[in-house]
Amino acid sequence: MHRVLCGYVAIIALGVMLGAPVVQAQGKSRIDMVVWRGCEEACQAFRSFFEERSLPVDIRVIDVDRDQTKLPEVRDDIIASRPDMVVTWGTSVSVGLLGTREAYGARTALGDIPALFMIVADPVRSDLVESYASSGRPMVTGVQNRVPETTQIQLIKTYMDLAHVGVINDPHEHNSQLNTETLRALGHENNFKVTALAYDLMPDGTPDLRQIPMLMDRLKGAGVQAVYVGSSSTNLEQRHAFTAAAVARGLPVFTAYAQMVQDSQALMAVANAYANVGRLAAAQALKVLDQGQTPGDLPIASLDRFSVFLNMGVAADLGLYPPLDLINIAEIIGRQEGP
Repeated sequence: MHRVLCGYVAIIALGVMLGAPVVQAQGKSRIDMVVWRGCEEACQAFRSFFEERSLPVDIRVIDVDRDQTKLPEVRDDIIASRPDMVVTWGTSVSVGLLGTREAYGARTALGDIPALFMIVADPVRSDLVESYASSGRPMVTGVQNRVPETTQIQLIKTYMDLAHVGVINDPHEHNSQLNTETLRALGHENNFKVTALAYDLMPDGTPDLRQIPMLMDRLKGAGVQAVYVGSSSTNLEQRHAFTAAAVARGLPVFTAYAQMVQDSQALMAVANAYANVGRLAAAQALKVLDQGQTPGDLPIASLDRFSVFLNMGVAADLGLYPPLDLINIAEIIGRQEGP
């Protein structure tokens, strides 16, 4: 019998009721999807992929609500209930549930339960997988959602002569630290400086988001030309306050998150839409559940294309109009009048 865990929210989809026994219907597969911050676009698209095709899959979505301390109990419940597949959303959830290769070798903390990760910024450097060609772990596969930082920086440098970029990290987000290390390496290769700051933590361990204006002041004082958000759930969730504070100080925000341009004040994003990532993950899951393929035999799947998003309203406010080469390939957000 499935027990509803205390301390996290379980969202049951496709006919499985909250708190009811998890009974695998005849001929159906069951997926446990563990998410970091609710069922957002990638999660919704993953579920819709199966619903729209009337495929025989029950999906239980488990939201740990940004609390890593809930992951051990979630892991124990998954091992006890033995779904046909576990899907993990984000670096913190994926590392917390599967464990690293250093800790578990070719196995995972879930034993012989097949697992698929998504929305992991750098699964190789996070030590979830051996390479993008092969996970090196028979029970693990996944999908890439990130546009390579090299590509992002090339497009940013197409927009402006980048000499100094700033980042603000949540100390709890390992993916953000890895992303900043990558950015520093690219800075050495491409002759730009990186200034990285971090939020202080509150007594409850959460980042002190009241510091956003102060941290932007520090970046401005350090002489940065732009702020970069490569991989940070915290800054994505706080995008309105984050981008507003940057723009108020004349700092453009470049990002790997389309949402920060589409409904906030980031200037440019080079991104894959999360909905497309969710659909790609569902197609990868189907290869395991329907076709019987071993997860570790599948390469880490990736999307063939990415998109550039430009917020022309913010460009006008900052007086930073993009070159025609970018306008011609971008999805334009906001007003488009000239200077």
